[in-house]
Amino acid sequence: MDMKPLYDVKERLEHAAIAGTGLLGEDFRLRRSAEAMAPLAAASPVFAKISAGLEGLLAAPAEERGRRLLSLLALVDAVAYTQGTTGLAGELTPLESGGGTYCQISYGQIQPLLTALTTTGGGRMEVVSSAYENHPEFFRDYRVLPAVIAGLGDSYGEMAEQNAKILKEIGSDALPLLKRGFDGAGKRDMARRAEVIAAIEGAEATPWLLSVLPESKKDVRAAVIEGLGANAENTALLLDLTKSERGKCREAALSALALQDGEAVKAFWTEELPKRGESVSFLAKSQTSWASDLVAEGFKACLERLLAGDRVITAEQNEELRRWSDAAVGKDSPAMLDFWRWASRSQDIAKLKLKAGMRHMAIEDVLHYCLTRGLCCRGTPSLCNLCIELWESSGRGAAHLTHALFAAILTWPAEEVYDQFSGYIRTKKPLAGAEEARRAHKAALKALWILRWNPEAGGYCSYYDDRSNHVLDVTIDRRWFSRLIEAVWKVPGDGREQQYMPYNGGETVGEFDMTLINLANPADQTVCALIVPYLRERMVETGKWSGFSFAILQFHGSPVGALGRSMKNNRKGGYLYHLWRMLQEASKVLPKEELIALLQEADEAGGLRAEDIPLSKAAFPYTIAILEEGRPFPDWSEWWSLRP
Repeated sequence: MDMKPLYDVKERLEHAAIAGTGLLGEDFRLRRSAEAMAPLAAASPVFAKISAGLEGLLAAPAEERGRRLLSLLALVDAVAYTQGTTGLAGELTPLESGGGTYCQISYGQIQPLLTALTTTGGGRMEVVSSAYENHPEFFRDYRVLPAVIAGLGDSYGEMAEQNAKILKEIGSDALPLLKRGFDGAGKRDMARRAEVIAAIEGAEATPWLLSVLPESKKDVRAAVIEGLGANAENTALLLDLTKSERGKCREAALSALALQDGEAVKAFWTEELPKRGESVSFLAKSQTSWASDLVAEGFKACLERLLAGDRVITAEQNEELRRWSDAAVGKDSPAMLDFWRWASRSQDIAKLKLKAGMRHMAIEDVLHYCLTRGLCCRGTPSLCNLCIELWESSGRGAAHLTHALFAAILTWPAEEVYDQFSGYIRTKKPLAGAEEARRAHKAALKALWILRWNPEAGGYCSYYDDRSNHVLDVTIDRRWFSRLIEAVWKVPGDGREQQYMPYNGGETVGEFDMTLINLANPADQTVCALIVPYLRERMVETGKWSGFSFAILQFHGSPVGALGRSMKNNRKGGYLYHLWRMLQEASKVLPKEELIALLQEADEAGGLRAEDIPLSKAAFPYTIAILEEGRPFPDWSEWWSLRP
């Protein structure tokens, strides 16, 4: 069927809508198009309706032509759209396998993601991370997956690393495309490909890694060699590579060999460490007994050399000490436990001083930090028992209190931990021995500071644990919260005075407050009822209304009555956008009456930056009005549109 008459009619009607209906009687082209519709009108009722409409339009009096024209044009448009087709000349061929899967996703949905993956400029990481968090299925699509892989060579290193992390989580679906076109002589993007493939396949990647090893060079070769460490059958090859490779490639072989076990591997490291002490860094990831023994021996020898000198530690010596302490984290062989007993008994270690101008932890603190990290990352029963033993043998004072308390949290019943250790959190200043009491108080707080309640994981995680969402099998006695609130010294948990609050408001608070916030489980109503009044008081005292408001809402409280007083105490002046973010969060849980009260408090208090006040004077009454009408809390764009 020839549809040209229909499109001619559509074109003439659109022309008439622009030119005006006064000229319809003289439009011979429209009449000619109407005549050409006759064959179509005979073939279909809808075309017959269009033809009749044309006759009525041309015969209508002038005052009716406008209405008839618009009605007919709407009908013709609708029919024309139904006749549209899409297609491309040529034969259909199936998608190449392994290039991603077909997902029922429109291009409009993935266009911002593709733009972020394939262009340059700021803000792209946020677009990609947000898309992956909300729509991980997008990244398996055949249009997106190639862009993610190409993004391994992104000029912005953090973007490339984020793409690598995403691909590792996508897993085997990405493997065919990662291996396709692999170039062993390529640049950093190919090195990341090798790294991702090895991470996905583990030991099963060995055949592919061995096939590309001969052609691989520089960074790519290093990544391929390191990937071989996941397979115990590669030990002999890795030992040979430590002899033949140089620079980064030898370091990659050492890193891979640190994952191996056996007498030959033990013999290699026994010979390697005395010659190249810096290689001990690679043994940080080995948890074999022989590795623990070697690190214990070398760590002790390092400290003995420092004690035998002038006891003033240079930057180079401090770096050496750091390497041995990092390698010791989590190791618990009998030799390592004996090393810690020796170090705790040595009175001279505390006399080691850093060279003037160096800003690092004291040596004694380095040792304590090493033990604490070991508990967080690998809290074995032997390590936990050792920490409690050191605390008891030192007179149960402040020296080993932090890791002893944390070890007890990991291994003892929650009630027993509180009964044994809560006395270190002082609620009254002692009449004698105040300095020692304060040191112990601070050490106990530091142990509690390490724990973080993770709502997503549904349990406590450790601040020092690099494993994502690794949940510790621990509980906390609720009595800790009452005692912390009554604590006489609100000293920080780890020696720093301030810490950023996790609500993107740019505010910092004392780590004592963050310790309390991090410890509390928002699902525990009893705990929430204890800490909300404290947080409201701190909000007013500090004038830091943004972060504390978020915390109060997190624990099912309300900032009403505290917001205005806090804003008055804020000397710097807050951002209106931060106030809007807090109110938007509050709108999810508070009734409109309390939202209105918060707006009124903020309006009366001021406490905003001078440049934000004019907009606030328009936004506050506007928001109150729409809330009273029962409408939802407005977006920031609505507030911004009200600016004078």
